[in-house]
Amino acid sequence: MPEVIIRLIPAEEARPLRGAILRPNLPLEKSVYPGDDAPDTLHLGAYLMDELVGVASVFHQSPPGEATAKAWRLRGMAVRTNAQGRGYGRALLEHCIAHVTEQGGTLFWCNGRTSALGFYRSFGFEPRGEEFDVPDSGRHFVLYLRINQPAP
Repeated sequence: MPEVIIRLIPAEEARPLRGAILRPNLPLEKSVYPGDDAPDTLHLGAYLMDELVGVASVFHQSPPGEATAKAWRLRGMAVRTNAQGRGYGRALLEHCIAHVTEQGGTLFWCNGRTSALGFYRSFGFEPRGEEFDVPDSGRHFVLYLRINQPAP
């Protein structure tokens, strides 16, 4: 298997794949997220040769109902169906967690699809609250990952 290549990408490069995988049959505007263009938002692309096969974005954002300055949110993580199960999602999430850690984050969270719960749990994410439905997207859980910062 070829090496997984992860690169920084602009938000506009992430949106078409986000839309195709996470919001099929909806207009591309549905794949534009608030905060996409914030200076501290990170967008990553996973590449097979020169083909973009996966994306993930990290936003400096607290979970609903919480004010946590050191919280970061994973959004729009998607891997092309024909590239799933080959390590692209794992590499993307590892890079995202490393970024949050480097930024001093102590909480990393997302609305993860129920079908991906095992994947997220393999990284230490745990569901919080009840399963819920996202219109046009399916069943989800709010997932939390506590990040231990290294001692100074």
